[in-house]
Amino acid sequence: MHRQLNNKQIKNLKTILKFRYITANNLAQYRGITYNSAYSTLEILHTNGYLGKIHNKSYRLMNKSARYYLSLQALAYLRKETKVQIDDAIWNSRKSDGKKSTDFIDQQVAIHAAYNELKARYGDEITIMTGLEQHGTEGIIKPLPGLLVEPKSAKHCFVELTDGQHLFIVKKRIRKYIENFEAEEWEWEEYPDVYIVRSSTSDRARLRKYVEQQLDDGNLYEDDFSFHIVSQVGQTKHV
Repeated sequence: MHRQLNNKQIKNLKTILKFRYITANNLAQYRGITYNSAYSTLEILHTNGYLGKIHNKSYRLMNKSARYYLSLQALAYLRKETKVQIDDAIWNSRKSDGKKSTDFIDQQVAIHAAYNELKARYGDEITIMTGLEQHGTEGIIKPLPGLLVEPKSAKHCFVELTDGQHLFIVKKRIRKYIENFEAEEWEWEEYPDVYIVRSSTSDRARLRKYVEQQLDDGNLYEDDFSFHIVSQVGQTKHV
């Protein structure tokens, strides 16, 4: 028989469902607890079969933290015992989380870190939707944006983390946003602005030039919606 979960443990499983992968550091910042407490929480859930853990030799050599994800046992528990209501397609996609690529997993971890940074910066002035929470939003771009930030008194914005992606992939994503805007199938009164986070100065310059060209070619203006090419997620200025 599996160990009975308490309310805090169930809450942590739901947090991992929200972000897909988690590290002790991200959980500590998200919950406002110590790193040691977060690590202990994750290890107990792992030991009792509720979490898978990715931490191989290469991670140790890079001083890279372990990534935890929901096991089949945890998915079944959340679905049957806590009555979490999400689409079957999402439940099914999570069954293979232990087999995803390193780049994909690292991206999800980076998205959680960005979420934490934005909440620390803006607090209750914003609501942030992860990919899980954006699922089902009418007319939204696919694949879903990294984050959708909804300030109380300003325009919404998407946040895309692009470090580690080839520039041609980022450019393709920019074109997809323009196509999505022009389709006019989205549900907002105003289309959210798009923040593309890229640490390389030279890459940011190339992307700004590309955006300008694409907007000119499409006869689009900043009054329609804007791309912001920034070096870090904290440079979002919508609040």
